[in-house]
Amino acid sequence: MKGKRRKVYLISNGDFRDSAGEVSWPKQEETLESVQEAFSRLGIVTEVHPSYDRARKHGFVTRQCQGAEIFSRIEADAPVIILLSCWAYAHHVAGCLQTHKGPILVLGNFDGTYPGLVALLNHSATLERLRVKHSRLWSESFADDPEFMDRLETWWEEGEIRYDMSHLVDACSLDLPEEAVRFGQDLAEEILREKRIMGQLDPGCMGMLNAVMDPAKLGAIGMPLELLNQSDLVAEMGLVDDREAQDHLNWLIEKGVWFDWGTDQFEELVHHQVLSQMKMYSAAARITERFGLSAIGIPYQVGLVRSVPASDLAEGMLNNSERPDVIDPESGQVIKPGNPIVHFNEGDIGSGVPQVLMHDIFKRKGMPPETTLHDIRWGREYDGTFIWVLEISGGAPPAHFGGWEYAKVYRQPKMYFPLGGGTCSGVSRPGVITWARFYERFGEIGMDCGRGEVVGLPEEEVEDRLNRTTREWPIANVHIPGYDRDQCMASHMSNHITIGYGDVVPELVATCLGLGIPTRVTRATADNLEGE
Repeated sequence: MKGKRRKVYLISNGDFRDSAGEVSWPKQEETLESVQEAFSRLGIVTEVHPSYDRARKHGFVTRQCQGAEIFSRIEADAPVIILLSCWAYAHHVAGCLQTHKGPILVLGNFDGTYPGLVALLNHSATLERLRVKHSRLWSESFADDPEFMDRLETWWEEGEIRYDMSHLVDACSLDLPEEAVRFGQDLAEEILREKRIMGQLDPGCMGMLNAVMDPAKLGAIGMPLELLNQSDLVAEMGLVDDREAQDHLNWLIEKGVWFDWGTDQFEELVHHQVLSQMKMYSAAARITERFGLSAIGIPYQVGLVRSVPASDLAEGMLNNSERPDVIDPESGQVIKPGNPIVHFNEGDIGSGVPQVLMHDIFKRKGMPPETTLHDIRWGREYDGTFIWVLEISGGAPPAHFGGWEYAKVYRQPKMYFPLGGGTCSGVSRPGVITWARFYERFGEIGMDCGRGEVVGLPEEEVEDRLNRTTREWPIANVHIPGYDRDQCMASHMSNHITIGYGDVVPELVATCLGLGIPTRVTRATADNLEGE
């Protein structure tokens, strides 16, 4: 682009909800100013879209139609940056970028409170799902970050940024233990023969098109979709009586769960919100049994957010082995007693696939089978080691905290959850984990995975991390060797990451290869596997 036009377009993509946009706009303004300063130093003019809206008190794109109108006024070959400093719905701009001919950069801040990095990972994975070429870039200090400035100038001059991907290794090159290979072949054959049906409710409602994948490719690995509807979940909730819901709540209280009860339903957690969540828990279990599902994914937001309280407490209950019994009204039998009902948060099939595979592996090996996804929310060094903050609005099983007595239930923040409902919160206990992410990019599926460790940190460090992110939500402080900030941000194929306790990487890799899923592992994990 050097020697041609000297202007770049900055697009402030945002949330669907104006309440979130109003709170996040001051940080976006700060980020815009920082990026404009960076381009000014390069002698490049910036033009920002959309303009600030006084009525809505922010200047974010909040609808796909708004994004389309903006792009209709931008030259088709112009350089464009999607600038992110908060959670944003990728589909607001993704369709426009599919037909855009100019260089595209997805640029985010690296901040816990205003997590542009989470939106960056979602946008980038969504664009790769849609086969849109683009580049990624992130920073904590922008114009004062020399590495950022070098990469920004490279993008301006060459139209792309290339990253070293040597931290990932093709699993086909690994010499896996023979026992793991046999294990993986046996499980893969069982899956292909018997199937693992994935129940996905109304996916894509938060703009995470990386969570929506080709049904043909899923069916080909023995994990076909059962596409379900949010309205059916609400209808099933209406068939769960108050006594059953109250019995579930009583069970939680008897197990020592702490509830942050209040009296003002608009600001605090109240009884009827939690009873609704108990009904959702039963309804999801019933639907799982009715359709013979191996997993179910509830994408709370947009639809459900206007209908019922948050799904998060129900999700954490489903994902836990120890949970209240749910009786199937048709058979009169307890549904999956003593086992998790695998739930993939936000209807993200890219987490559902590894969650089911890891669940099956853990069960076969006699290990705790609980899994969850988390957002890759933020991270920083502690005592010389980079430790990620993995955090999600819900879905984390209390087994990851050490049991129900370590679970705390807070009201969900009203900015995102106007009807309230409780979280399933806790601090994940120290221990070795396996992590994974399933994805579809440029028409091909894949799996990335590796070993990690949930690290025990001093209480003051954990508190600071919670205060810098969302303290009502479950947190895991995780070190992933060879997958620190820049490696992860350069390659991870989602804003989500799946984890389970225990090292089952050899078995997971072997199962994926047996199913025909191209798989990569971190080089640090590969080096350890080769030495075993």
